[in-house]
Amino acid sequence: MEYSMTDVFKTEFRDSLRKSYRRWLENYFRPHIACFSREGDLLSQWRAYANNRKGISIGFNRRYFESIKTLDNKEFEVLDVVYSLKEQEKKLKDLVSIIGTEKLKILEGFYINKGDNNYFHEIELASVLLKYGMIFKNETFSEEKEVRLIHGFDKIAAEPDMFEYRVTQDDLISFVEIPIHIESDYTPIKEIILGPNCKVNSKNLRHFLGQKLPAKAIEIEIKKSMSSYRS
Repeated sequence: MEYSMTDVFKTEFRDSLRKSYRRWLENYFRPHIACFSREGDLLSQWRAYANNRKGISIGFNRRYFESIKTLDNKEFEVLDVVYSLKEQEKKLKDLVSIIGTEKLKILEGFYINKGDNNYFHEIELASVLLKYGMIFKNETFSEEKEVRLIHGFDKIAAEPDMFEYRVTQDDLISFVEIPIHIESDYTPIKEIILGPNCKVNSKNLRHFLGQKLPAKAIEIEIKKSMSSYRS
């Protein structure tokens, strides 16, 4: 018997998968994600994240992150967010093909009958679904052109010893620190865009960068946003 997407995701199997996904997400799986955009000068982003357009947009170098992603035992992935519903469906169909009919039968029996003998298979499928959950996003957000730096992408369980913590007004937030190595072959920062209402003087900013990144500051482009915005 061949399993299509309809067979798998429109039965009790689908409902059981959803419950399993939520259980692993809430109890075991703690990825840490930093979100970036391939577009550094979007009016919608200035409005949402930049203190009434007074902030700056820092253009990090993707090649830099790719070059250090296995250093210091802080492995992470740099991945583009998938917005297209067709592309998301294709990835899920590919998943069904990779798993294969026989294993799907085993998984279906496990999830529906809640057996205890196929724990490994639950982990295997849950881990793949959780990975897709980290890079799938609704098409209405496609303007953001988001890129995600994900720590824990290949780990089904959290590694709390890796976490550091910061205090907010009403919460304790865990994070994983990613280093900025100024001696890297790649410049960590490629450009800085000053927001539409930003008051920072570009010359002062250049001097500041010269102090903090002495060997790399000359390579960083500083420019003003092209977005016009009236309060």
